[in-house]
Amino acid sequence: MLCARKINDEINIFQGVFTNAMFMGVWIVIVLGQFLIVQFGGWALKVHLNGLTGAQWLYCVIPSAVVLLWNIVLKFVPDHICPTLGEENADDVVAAAKDYANLRKNRDLSSSIRQGNYIKNKEGGSFK
Repeated sequence: MLCARKINDEINIFQGVFTNAMFMGVWIVIVLGQFLIVQFGGWALKVHLNGLTGAQWLYCVIPSAVVLLWNIVLKFVPDHICPTLGEENADDVVAAAKDYANLRKNRDLSSSIRQGNYIKNKEGGSFK
């Protein structure tokens, strides 16, 4: 879930994570829910009646953190090494690149709005 936040080979997957309240809310509910199910689910949810010990939690959490490291490694693998599945129209690829550039531009503009800068909208009005 954390690695899926940045899909265009952006290295810092934690950048802006605390500014997205919806993401943080969902992430906290998932982590808390998994913890409660494992620790207190018992017989009803077919987990151990006493939950996991501290060592067992470490055996689960530490190897799963390897996914974050593996994600960083994969960001440095050139795209031409990875197989292309299916066919893509060259015009669609160019259009997607332009859309992504516009999204990046809008993200940069939205950060300037948070810093108090004004931007003119299409009708000529201004907003903050």
